[in-house]
Amino acid sequence: MTLPVPHLDDRTFLDLVTEARDRIRQSCPGWTDLSAHDPGIALVEAFAHLTEVMIFRLNQLPEKAYVQFLNLLGVTRHAPTAAWADVRFVRTGGDRAAVRIPAGTRVAAARGVDPRPVVFVTTEPALLPADAGEVTVRMHHCEPVEAELLGVGTGQPGQALRAARAPLARTAEARDLLLGVEVPAGSVELGAVAREHEGATYEVWRPVDSFAGVGPQAKVYLVDRCSGLVTFAPALDLRAPAADPGAAEPTGAQGGGPVTVAAVPPAGARVRLWYRAGGGRTGNVAAGTLTTLRDPLPGVRAENPEPASGGRELESLESALVRGPYEFFAQQRAVTARDFEILAAGSGGVSRARAFTRAAVYSFARPGEVEVVLVPYVPPEARPGGRLPVAVLRAHEVEESRRQVEADLDRRRALGTSCRAGWARYKAVSIRARVVVRPEEDVEAVRRRIHDRLHQTLSPLPTGLNPTGWAFGEPLRASNVYRMLEHAEPGVRYVESVRFVVDEAPDAQVRAVAVDQYQPGTWYAGRGPVLFRSSNAGVGWEPAGRFDDDETVVRVAPAPAPVRPGVVARPGAVAVVTTRAAGGSRVHLSTDLGETWSALTGLDSRITDLAWIDRDGAGALLLATDTGLYEVSLLPGAVPLQILVDPADADRGFYAVRAFVSERGAPGVAVAAQASFGVYLSTAGGRPGSFTHVGLANVDNRVLAVQYDGPATLLWAGAGEPDPKKPGQGCHRTRLFESDVKWQQVQAGWVGGTCRDLAFVGALAVAATQSGGVVRLDTLAAQPQWQPVVVNCGLPLRDRTRFVPVDAIAGSASGTGGGRLILAGGERGVYRSGDAADWTPSANQATADVVTVPDTWLLCSGEHDIEVVGHDAPGRD
Repeated sequence: MTLPVPHLDDRTFLDLVTEARDRIRQSCPGWTDLSAHDPGIALVEAFAHLTEVMIFRLNQLPEKAYVQFLNLLGVTRHAPTAAWADVRFVRTGGDRAAVRIPAGTRVAAARGVDPRPVVFVTTEPALLPADAGEVTVRMHHCEPVEAELLGVGTGQPGQALRAARAPLARTAEARDLLLGVEVPAGSVELGAVAREHEGATYEVWRPVDSFAGVGPQAKVYLVDRCSGLVTFAPALDLRAPAADPGAAEPTGAQGGGPVTVAAVPPAGARVRLWYRAGGGRTGNVAAGTLTTLRDPLPGVRAENPEPASGGRELESLESALVRGPYEFFAQQRAVTARDFEILAAGSGGVSRARAFTRAAVYSFARPGEVEVVLVPYVPPEARPGGRLPVAVLRAHEVEESRRQVEADLDRRRALGTSCRAGWARYKAVSIRARVVVRPEEDVEAVRRRIHDRLHQTLSPLPTGLNPTGWAFGEPLRASNVYRMLEHAEPGVRYVESVRFVVDEAPDAQVRAVAVDQYQPGTWYAGRGPVLFRSSNAGVGWEPAGRFDDDETVVRVAPAPAPVRPGVVARPGAVAVVTTRAAGGSRVHLSTDLGETWSALTGLDSRITDLAWIDRDGAGALLLATDTGLYEVSLLPGAVPLQILVDPADADRGFYAVRAFVSERGAPGVAVAAQASFGVYLSTAGGRPGSFTHVGLANVDNRVLAVQYDGPATLLWAGAGEPDPKKPGQGCHRTRLFESDVKWQQVQAGWVGGTCRDLAFVGALAVAATQSGGVVRLDTLAAQPQWQPVVVNCGLPLRDRTRFVPVDAIAGSASGTGGGRLILAGGERGVYRSGDAADWTPSANQATADVVTVPDTWLLCSGEHDIEVVGHDAPGRD
């Protein structure tokens, strides 16, 4: 609770008027008309109003005093930031000799409405190599100031010097500000940085945020980039309180008198400053505008293929006054999430930041890991009307800014923590709606205002209508749109047909679905070259992996949970198999829930299935292919090694592979052979030479699945059916780790032909079929029988009696709200169910209800389409 603020004068307008009337009655008894229409009372009320205004100002802390308090706390305005651009220098003549591009080479933009020239400059020398056609050089919108003489050292503490070209702009360079103090030749300290200028040597000193904690010999200084003021260490009286007030005070160097807290420039030593002047958002020029070489290079022209970005103006005083209290609470140390966010947002290339502990979001994260999500600064001219597409946000992400933020936070973090910074991820949503307005309204003007309101409200950056920007992880609901349009626009009668459209979703050609057993509510679905991930149990989907365009995701395998001894926990790990249009397959691996990916291996043959396995504590993947069974280590650069299953046929192909463990932790592997050659089993972890044929020959076994039923381990095999007119053979099952493998056919009630996938949710078995949709079975029943779905169950139909093929299925006993959740994928996308009987679509590009994003993502506006029509109100003529 904040402290109550006392009023120096608490009188109100009414109090002042009442007091004046009482005084009139006492001093002017002849003044009898004290009503409001009396001219004298009118003057009294006017002066009472002015006095109340003065009292209000008196009760406010004067702004000047507030600013002085912030100065005392060390709060300064953010300096301007210079825009940067990658400028391409291209040969135009026949001379192929090397061309030197010196530091300070200037390239200007064509003048537009603003008559002031926009000039970019190289801050480091570059070289166009011989015979090379072009070279790209990073340039900045600033003017380098080289070795400006600030003054001469006095040897006294607290000396202050001021630069002539303030403010001192920030750039994307690692060193955009250097201060050198003259030293005798050859006297530079070991390991120190020095610069030469006009025959003199200058030792480079280090800028700090505070003199607290530096040593007395530290060569440091404070700099205010906005004013250009450079301040050297003061002298402080650091005497400890005397134990005996009457004791004599010691004297001399040990006496505790005023001590200079750090080094100061010696008397007579010249002090010079290398810095950048200029900057500002005028440097954010469009692509193709930096074409005029101010310093000609023979046979070379210049161009910027991409727009310049990163330029920001000097922070306004109003912004600094609002930011000041947060700076005070941060104390220049990053401890709380708010500290990290404030410090990160102080960078010139960052507009917003969101900090969170990774362990609170990701199951694979370790305690003490902090992640800061950054939103880049985008100048107002790059987002007219509040329009801010994802492409514009991406174009303004400056890698140098991200690295600077990460390095700065790493310096300020608490001991025992680690910090990483990365750019935010976005999900664009377009709003479709029909708006009916009153007939007297200008339909086109209302449509423009609605579009502007939507863009400014649904924006990752602060706008006039949304001063903080759209919140991280905040969903967009239909009620938000109705409220925005009906309440904010007075001419609107009603809004109808609201629809949300996202750019992409797994709503067609889904070949694989899977559930993560470590991260609650996390599911995967593969569509074409994109792997989608849902962090809220299939309610919303976002791209987690985007592979080459000629690849198709066919299998997704998150690491298994350690349900039994012998399974190593690997939270966050997920493997993906893709097939290539030209032939062959690839395996991709992620150890962080799909945030980053690495290509593990590739094969010329088709990979049909994969399984996780542990080899002496090290992880590996088993790959079932058309040409055999392979094992590949999880180590980078690993080469797949073939495991010989049947010595009689080394190239025998396999449809499926499954790894499992017994109740005592003994590992096992089962594979289903192609061409109806049956099932092979290894109870030695799938090592070469350990496989034996265990039956089901002459059965087209397409799918294998493992069910853990208490201490029992059951292996299921789903059969194919080539004849579309037959119901199919269903499945077979057997109990493992017994003296003899005995298969039991589970066919009763089976419909749909081929079994395409199989999963278990507790005691419920669910199977994806060729034409029967999803069938289910109670595995604990005395006489188990498959239960088909009805034609109006919600799954898509191919004709009146047959369903569209279901290619993949996965289930979890702890879905939304702790209940059971089953997802099925196929030609028409992903469908969801809680009982495998009634199904609803789980992934659509268009929806009328809600669009969600993960907690670390942001929604932003797509291309809205609002139909505005005029209509007479009921009952009007």
